[in-house]
Amino acid sequence: MAKDNGEHPLLSGGYKRWLVFVLLLVSIFNFADRAILAVLAQPIKEDLHLTDTDLGLLQGLGFAILYSILGIPLGMMAERVTRTRLLAACVAAWSAMTVACGFATNFATMLLGRIGVGIGEAGAQPITNSLVSDHFQPSRRASIFSLILLGSPLGFLLGQSFGGIVASEWGWRAAFYMMGLPGLLVALLVAITLREPPRGLADGTARAVAEPAPSLMDVLRYLFGKPTFRHLLAGFVIASFTMNAIANFVLPFYLRGFAVPLATMGVMFGVVSFFSNGLGMLLGGFGFDALGKRDLRWALWGPAIAMLVCIPIYFGAFMSHAIYISLAFIFFGNLTLATFMAPSMAAMQNMAGPRMRATTSAITALVIGILGAGLGPTVTGILSDKFAVGLFKGTDFLASCPGGRGMDGMGTALDAACLVASSDGLRYALISVLGIFAWAALHYVLAARTFERDLYARPSGE
Repeated sequence: MAKDNGEHPLLSGGYKRWLVFVLLLVSIFNFADRAILAVLAQPIKEDLHLTDTDLGLLQGLGFAILYSILGIPLGMMAERVTRTRLLAACVAAWSAMTVACGFATNFATMLLGRIGVGIGEAGAQPITNSLVSDHFQPSRRASIFSLILLGSPLGFLLGQSFGGIVASEWGWRAAFYMMGLPGLLVALLVAITLREPPRGLADGTARAVAEPAPSLMDVLRYLFGKPTFRHLLAGFVIASFTMNAIANFVLPFYLRGFAVPLATMGVMFGVVSFFSNGLGMLLGGFGFDALGKRDLRWALWGPAIAMLVCIPIYFGAFMSHAIYISLAFIFFGNLTLATFMAPSMAAMQNMAGPRMRATTSAITALVIGILGAGLGPTVTGILSDKFAVGLFKGTDFLASCPGGRGMDGMGTALDAACLVASSDGLRYALISVLGIFAWAALHYVLAARTFERDLYARPSGE
């Protein structure tokens, strides 16, 4: 197997560090463009008179359906074309559509904008995962993925703090405009500075480079023929359901239940998310890579343990009525949960051959996107509205409380009743989905039983 010894120019330490830096920038703006809707959800809801079901659709299925479905053709395209150019085009597309969200005037036009963002972002993860796997050996992939996944907390910090500050000064529309434009510069950086590596470069699989990419059906048969992949995908999807429900509704939860201004809450929560998710991803990537030297199954045992531990921590966060205690619980809940991301992605890549890694990521993103990232916020939004209707002391919550506020103006008795019902409804909705993490943990334990057997084995003679 080829070693990280710089024999090929694209395996040199300097180029690989630059590659990771640029892919980190891509990841930052990928997640920032998602996070900004979370911090702007409450003012958008009040301005456009939306329900929590509407917000759930905007952050869930409305974004995820085309994001997930288009990941398949983009992933297959990435097996056949220059990946760096395709990635640049994707970054440019989602950045332009983020700007377009600022022109939305109702639910339908905002939904179209979010769909456009999802179309652009669909290619980012498959291409990134494929490029990383061609530059780094299997034993280092979880660590590298954890570095690139820092784009998630950095993106949330940027999107939530910057978005909250801009929205407080100039309105939520300006926040979309100002977040989308820098992404176009990142697209240019990708196109100019990144080079396309030979397929399977880090694995030393010369024959895989010469062979044509397999068909979608061949990839599906290969992957779903592995029990590890089936259970890992199931666990990843189930965990993503609740993870995305929390990620998309936790800021509205704080803005409704605590008297904190939008800009302050955006910065506070952005800092909490950055440190908790960042530390968790690094611990998961580097920690489980280190434990994997003793037993490879720690890549799956570790995430299972983390999912079980985070359930009572998040429960404490949503039950607490003291904001700093609640945020402390959120910090440790995020830190614990975030450890599962990098080893899960690395395990997926380590089971796939060099010419099917982008497609593997796309298949994974399709199922996770629709059933996890799509349904999680959507179902939670529906539950929130259902709980709020039951908790409302008046007659008709949805009619009396457009956008979750009193129809006779803010500061009235009706407005206070609306806000209490809306806040507690969301609290109970978030608590009700926490137990799903235990189901996900079970699949990770089952996946670990056959993990070593199902790892990709380089064909003999290479």
